[in-house]
Amino acid sequence: MAKDLDLGSQKPRGIRRVIYVSDPSNTTAFYSDPAAQPKEARAWVRALAVEGGADTYVQEIFSEAMTIFWRTDKCPYDVRYWHQRFVPMMDNGLMPIEVLIDESHKQGMEFIAGFRMNDRHGQHPDFFEKLSKEHPDWILTDFKPSWGGAPARSHEYGCSLDYSKKGVRDWLFATMEEVANRFDVDGIEFNFTRLAECFPKGKAEERHAVMTGFIRRVREMLDEAGKKRGNLKEFAHDAAKKDSAPGKRRVGRKLIFGVRVPQQLEGNKKMGFDIPTWIKDRLIDYVAPGDFGFTDFNEKYEDFARLARAHDCHVYPQVQARLGFGKDQDQSLDQYRAALQNFYGAGADGFSTQNYFFLWGPQFAIPGEDGLKSPDMFVKALNYLKILRDPNQVAAGDRHYVFYPLYRNFDPKGEGISGIYKTEKIVLDRRKLKDRGDLRFRICENLPPDSNVRHGKLISGAMLLFRPRLLPGDEIELDINGTKIPGHDIQFEWGGKEGDYPVCKLALNFPPMVYGDNFLGLMLIKSSKEAQGDVVLDEVEIFVKAD
Repeated sequence: MAKDLDLGSQKPRGIRRVIYVSDPSNTTAFYSDPAAQPKEARAWVRALAVEGGADTYVQEIFSEAMTIFWRTDKCPYDVRYWHQRFVPMMDNGLMPIEVLIDESHKQGMEFIAGFRMNDRHGQHPDFFEKLSKEHPDWILTDFKPSWGGAPARSHEYGCSLDYSKKGVRDWLFATMEEVANRFDVDGIEFNFTRLAECFPKGKAEERHAVMTGFIRRVREMLDEAGKKRGNLKEFAHDAAKKDSAPGKRRVGRKLIFGVRVPQQLEGNKKMGFDIPTWIKDRLIDYVAPGDFGFTDFNEKYEDFARLARAHDCHVYPQVQARLGFGKDQDQSLDQYRAALQNFYGAGADGFSTQNYFFLWGPQFAIPGEDGLKSPDMFVKALNYLKILRDPNQVAAGDRHYVFYPLYRNFDPKGEGISGIYKTEKIVLDRRKLKDRGDLRFRICENLPPDSNVRHGKLISGAMLLFRPRLLPGDEIELDINGTKIPGHDIQFEWGGKEGDYPVCKLALNFPPMVYGDNFLGLMLIKSSKEAQGDVVLDEVEIFVKAD
């Protein structure tokens, strides 16, 4: 079967659709300062379950060699002041994670403990200065802090760990083992998108066996810990009866193991992550591929889905709040619908979130200030999740596809976190008229043959909007999947300022559009005499009206 023919042919599996990932600090806006209260933690979890309809709550509880929401003698607790508000609760013998777990189970949600595998914001210089004296070989010195505000000591001593070292792996394993056996978690998630560099530069691809061995070791540990557990459905049933005594729970439950990774299989291989082996050997239960910080509408997630469906693994691509570096506007519900339309079309079983809190942020509350920029948006954004979990509701609403360069203003090479991401774009040399370029864009849609665009507004069907860097006097020829588009079908809207580039719009129909990957072709027929530089097209949007 040809590669694209199976797009749209697979339905989501299982009952898990929405995995909400909460980073180490984004919930702290909801807690009192200086002393957080258990009821506040419960209110947050109830909101996630009731307003958001989430199936699985991943709370990241380890980052930058610090624990969050719990304490242990194996590593330091989070030094940041907004996490100090949990200290009084812990001093009274209650770990915040215990409250989060208990309320999650009462609400019928899974609770997964998230571990950021090598977050290098650089906010823990004391630990790494100490480590530089005791175990200097543990520190991965090839990579500097990712946060611009990191203290000088984080640059001097480093801020991430080298998984090549057995001591590093043993230390982390002991911490994870404690979590799996001490708390009633339903599993563990490794977040490799915060960040992906776990090995020295130039060494990652030869270290596949090292990380796979670590993954296998954690899988075996989770299996052993799970044998001592009760059934999650029985937890919810017992809670409803107010009868949750441990003795009434059936022993034995598989603990979930998930991984959050860059969005291309080949990119993961480059980073030292052998995803095919993890899936084929059934070491992981789900994989959540995605970009470091932005929603990727165009990625071919079926590469993960094909592999996962053959080996009882689930796929939950990531949605985020932002569209690309420098694109600070919040993602709209129509844009989320479009992303999920493509995810489900590629065979995803649902989706996961990352940095979703940006929709209502900020991530932590400064004493004396409101911790929510928009309380109304908090509920509204959680309600989005209920819509996005259902492929039928996704298809029943308007969709707005956005294909922007994710890293245009940040990474000159535009390669992203995995080092292989490529921006879809067309670059035409004005000195070479009639050269043609094309740009791939994916929409998993069955479009009608008669879309209607009137005066630049979409009335029915679908509309293409693109922004080529053209000047008055330029003439172009456009095609879609090789079919030439008559010039009179293209509507040009020029800005009011000299040097502004036009916004171009046209109706999209089937044919020439197809379900899945489409190609927009552009040819420069005539160049303005005054123009200099290349003609570039790297911003495309598609609007689809619900039937």
